[in-house]
Amino acid sequence: MSRRRVAVLELDPLGHRLRYVRLLLVAAGASGPAPLLLVPPAVRSSPEFAEHLADVAAEVLEVPTGRFAAVRAAVAAAAQAGAHLVVPDGDKNVAPLLAALARVGAPPAVSLLLMRTVLPGGSERTTPGMAVKPPLAWVLARLPGMRVRFLTDAFGVVVRRRGFPGIEPVRDPVLVPDAGSPPARDPDAPFRLGVFGVISARKNVPLLLAALEQVPDVHLVVGGRCDADVTAALAVSPLGAQGRLHVDDRLLPEAEFDAAVAGVDAVAVLHDNDAPSGIVAEAAARGVPVLGPARGWASSMVTGTGIGEVAEVGGPDAAPGVAEAVRRLRSTHARRVAAARRVQARLGTEDFIRGLLGDVL
Repeated sequence: MSRRRVAVLELDPLGHRLRYVRLLLVAAGASGPAPLLLVPPAVRSSPEFAEHLADVAAEVLEVPTGRFAAVRAAVAAAAQAGAHLVVPDGDKNVAPLLAALARVGAPPAVSLLLMRTVLPGGSERTTPGMAVKPPLAWVLARLPGMRVRFLTDAFGVVVRRRGFPGIEPVRDPVLVPDAGSPPARDPDAPFRLGVFGVISARKNVPLLLAALEQVPDVHLVVGGRCDADVTAALAVSPLGAQGRLHVDDRLLPEAEFDAAVAGVDAVAVLHDNDAPSGIVAEAAARGVPVLGPARGWASSMVTGTGIGEVAEVGGPDAAPGVAEAVRRLRSTHARRVAAARRVQARLGTEDFIRGLLGDVL
């Protein structure tokens, strides 16, 4: 049985966040008292909550909507319950957590996960938070009872982050489905390239559409909730009139997401942000190769494991370059599938759970 109760705070339902929360709650509940889940009303009423957390045995406590007020309420609730507080989405909560801990007489033990450790001057637009996060995280990590970790990729390719000395990694948790390897593809079927997850402008869907206009026998499958600008680009693409565009614009339940990823020949992840890509690992977990960017963390995941091909995603020649990478991926497909199946042994959830809850379980 765990030595302490666990409380998990999450203020945002999007992306992989509530899947992470579920893993932590289930692990904590299996070895100790029912965990405490701290969320604002908007998260509790979200479709993501219904999909990932509605059936989890946890006591749900609503916290205020404002970030500083929510973190302050979570720290107070965890302290009152004698619980170990876990913040698996810690990036915007470092300063609020420091402020909240200073206001509590007997602060709880805390585990905080930095999901994004990009620094100013990198591949993403610089924000004030990028500059202040490293020193604040350094201070936070040195407080008594604090465990600060950063999220690395599911394969463990990246083991340290510049600007965050002494902060250890935990691997992005990815389960390999029981039927992790897709069935042999029909050689007469069209090659299907997929884009999945929360599909925002940063995923470069217009670039992929332009590239596939140059590869006329490849189909594009889009599965997940699309931002308005992505929907607009899909609506005017000639791939639709050609019968080569298949769009399911909604939150995909877990089983449908699994089937969608396993049902394509390759997954496209064409954004070069300096953060781990869960979709790259989810594809590998199903034996599906990846079309990735030539730079950034996703590129390191693809090239470091041999599970796909990469292409430059910026500049005037980006579309022809992506088109050529798609052609390469088709010609090397069997080899890339074999590589994806090999790296499945490196995937799992134990490193993530023990990295955040190790001394509580």
